[in-house]
Amino acid sequence: MTRRIAVVMLAALVFVATLAAPRRAAATDNLVYIIPAAIGGAVALVAIIAILVVDRSEPEYELVPNAPRRAQRGLQFAPSCALTDHGLPLACW
Repeated sequence: MTRRIAVVMLAALVFVATLAAPRRAAATDNLVYIIPAAIGGAVALVAIIAILVVDRSEPEYELVPNAPRRAQRGLQFAPSCALTDHGLPLACW
């Protein structure tokens, strides 16, 4: 009788241990996961390199020095107006 109880207890213990223990991890070689991860890593690497090498200096828009403009009569638009302290006006007279 005690032998039967011991066998049943051992079987129950093995059954419970099998249910309680997590399954073994299995490596996947599925390209559905590998390809997007590789592309994402490459894009991140390019973005990081671009951020590190970008030129953060102020751009120089002046190609030629501003020549003094002669005053003209009537309404004039930006290319014909004189440069002011606030920049180039859209229109002047």
